[in-house]
Amino acid sequence: MEIKEKIIRDLDRIINEYVNEEFVPGLSVGVVYDNEIIYIKGFGVKNVDTKEPVDENSLFHMASVSKTFVATGIMQLVEQGKIRLDECVIEYLPYFKLKDDRYKNITIRQLLSHISGMPDEDDYEWDKPQYDEEALERYVRSINEKELMWEPGEKFAYSNISYEILGNVIEKVSGMSFEKCMKENILNVVQMKESNFLKPLVSKELLTSPHVLDIENVYGAVVSEIFPYNRAHGPSSTLCSNAVEMCNYAIANMNEGRFGGEKILEPNSYSELWGEYASTDWGGYTSEIGLAWFLGEYKGNKVRSHSGMDTGFRSNLIILPERGIAVVVMINSDYIGTKILCTSILDILLGEEVEYIRKSLASHIVRTMFSNNIEIALQEYNKIKQGSIEKYLVYEEEFNAIAYNLLERKRINEAIEVLKLSIQIFPESANLYDSLGEMYLLQDNKELALEKYKKSVDLNPNNIEGKKIIDELSN
Repeated sequence: MEIKEKIIRDLDRIINEYVNEEFVPGLSVGVVYDNEIIYIKGFGVKNVDTKEPVDENSLFHMASVSKTFVATGIMQLVEQGKIRLDECVIEYLPYFKLKDDRYKNITIRQLLSHISGMPDEDDYEWDKPQYDEEALERYVRSINEKELMWEPGEKFAYSNISYEILGNVIEKVSGMSFEKCMKENILNVVQMKESNFLKPLVSKELLTSPHVLDIENVYGAVVSEIFPYNRAHGPSSTLCSNAVEMCNYAIANMNEGRFGGEKILEPNSYSELWGEYASTDWGGYTSEIGLAWFLGEYKGNKVRSHSGMDTGFRSNLIILPERGIAVVVMINSDYIGTKILCTSILDILLGEEVEYIRKSLASHIVRTMFSNNIEIALQEYNKIKQGSIEKYLVYEEEFNAIAYNLLERKRINEAIEVLKLSIQIFPESANLYDSLGEMYLLQDNKELALEKYKKSVDLNPNNIEGKKIIDELSN
């Protein structure tokens, strides 16, 4: 059997297994091998109510994968001599202003690599979307009361706000709207004809629906009342695309900007895009940050990647440029982790035998809790731990993600229950205690919040933010 035929057979087997095990509403997967697309398939449905099937042309909200396109757009303007990476942002946006004067020193490069000290956004107002062309500039002007977390350039902290600012820079320098600039200079060039940052121009027939966790229906999927779109947050989040077209984009990046007879960038721009600017402390193939792209290794292979998650959607773009390999995964739900699927696909592409796809421990245990109670969920965990733990991905961040997913939907009591359960499984996790402290603080339960923050700081003395909150709660 030829290598590609075996890869396709193995991919079909594990992806179908994943869809069945994880209660996925809809999924689309694109795979590039030896610089060619060898696998594009849709699974499940666009909408659990209408049951219309997903296919290779179905469009998904790509969330933060959008940021890599922003970096490409900036580098195009750098190549044209219209932007300098180490120039201060205020040279391009004179109205950009924050509460403290340090903002004047923030550079384009620092925004791109998340080392500007900018905080993150708390509320994207997906429930109050703006559609007019002035929305992005209006947002950038509105952040003038925000403060930097530390000196620009000091260290990494992921910031969606940074990318709204960068999108606004693209508008001012290019002389066209952010979305038009992306469409004309990147999407059209690599034959991403159906893809668009501007949702009103996206095909309604091809677009999938977002799904969120349905607690009442025993941890199933329900169509979200809110679609994650707001033109004020276009640069950080709003690209809609499909597996075929995202594979085109992956191939262009693997070939240093070239796709067919066209190009989106010159080869030397990739030394900037894929240079290492700071450590993320995230490990794996996201251990360092470039310009938008996360950098790292997987089993000895260099990886360039970005993932995304917004209300009702998750996405992943993973490139192994030296191997001619790329993986695109899109899911129209936000409560299902994609790491298990992505690593299994990579293993198959790297020639390993994958007997079965590991299940998400978090998904299985939380589903058990909501179907029964926390005690039965813990009994199930102990049973798995003693007999079949190797068949599960034991990943505390998945528990955390489920909790914050519930919080976003104003289900704070359920979010707290998830964290209480997860702490019994990961008793040494400073991050989970920190999250639980935050949840109690949101409930104005200062006594329990203080207790959990203290435990978090005991476990991780470097939790500076936790120490600040402890001081505030103790006074």
